[in-house]
Amino acid sequence: MVAKETRQGKVMTVEGLIPAGQMGITLPHEHLVVQGWDYRERNYFNSAYMELVQYPLAGGKTLVDLTNVGRDRDPVFFKRLAAKSNVSLILGTGFYKDAWLPPEVHAMSVDEMTQFMVKEITEGVNGSGIQAGVIGEVGVSRPITRTEERSLTASAYAHNETGAAIVVHFEVGTPEAEYAHAIDILQSARADLSRVVVSHLVPRPDNFETYKRLADRGCFLAFDLLGQESWPLMKDLVRTHPEVQHSSVKGFIDNGLLDRILISQNVCHIRHMTVNGGGGYTHILTDVISRFKAYGISDTEIRTMMVDNPKRLLAFQS
Repeated sequence: MVAKETRQGKVMTVEGLIPAGQMGITLPHEHLVVQGWDYRERNYFNSAYMELVQYPLAGGKTLVDLTNVGRDRDPVFFKRLAAKSNVSLILGTGFYKDAWLPPEVHAMSVDEMTQFMVKEITEGVNGSGIQAGVIGEVGVSRPITRTEERSLTASAYAHNETGAAIVVHFEVGTPEAEYAHAIDILQSARADLSRVVVSHLVPRPDNFETYKRLADRGCFLAFDLLGQESWPLMKDLVRTHPEVQHSSVKGFIDNGLLDRILISQNVCHIRHMTVNGGGGYTHILTDVISRFKAYGISDTEIRTMMVDNPKRLLAFQS
C-alpha cells in the first residue's frame, strides 16, 4: 500500500505513481474493454492493443479507463496493454449504473461502498495489487436510484479519504435539475466540487447556460462524446452535428470556461474501433484538433483542455 502522504501531486497509473507533470496529452474518459456487436461480446488483447498503440503514435501519453463495478474489468489485461503500448493508463473505481450492478452491491451500505473504493485506490483492484487512480464513472440513471445515491455519498467519502477525483456518468440530455440533485449529494458529503467531473455533455449553444451553472459550482465539464457519430445509437442520442460541437467548444472557451473543459471520445463499442470505421483513440488528435483550430481555438487552449486540466483534476490532493 502506498502511504497517502506520498501521493500528493502525483497520479496513480497501473504501473505506479508518476508526477502529474508527466501525464502529457490525456484522454480522461475512455474504455479499453469495449462492447461487441451484442452485449455478450467484448474485444480481446490483440484487438485492444492494435487500437491503443495508435494513440502514442499520434502524440497521446495518458488515458483514463473509467470501467468500474458493473462493467467488464480486467486490471491485469489493462496493465499488459499499458506496458505494450507505451501509454500511462489510469484506472477507475466505484460503481456504475444501477441496472448494471450485481445484486450484492444493492445490499451494500455507504460505509461498505466507501471502504471498497478506498481499498481499490490504496491496495489494488480485485486483489491484483494494481491500484485505481480515480473514482468513476459513478453511475447516475434517470431517475437516480437509492443505490446510486448511496454510491455518490460513498464516492465523496472515498474522495475525501484518498484525495482521488470523482467522475460522474450522466445520461445524454439529462435535465439540469437531475444534474443538480447528484451534485448536491456530493456537496452534502463534503466533496470538493472542483475535483468533480460531469460527464457526457454535448457542446452546443442551447446548453451553455446549464453547463455554465455547473462550472460555477466548480465542476469540470466533460465533452467526452466526440466521435460518437460512428455508432448509430449514440448519434441518435447526441443529435448534434460534429461541426456544431467543435464550434461550440470555441464559444464555451470565449465565455470563460476554458479551465473547466475536458475533451474525450468515450470509446466503448466495437464500432468505435478504427478497423470498423470508427475514430479509435486517436480521433481527437488526428481529426478534431484541426477542426478546433479552424474555429480559432489556439494551441495554448488545446493544451489547457488536453494537458493542464486533466493534470489538475487527476493529481492526488492529499
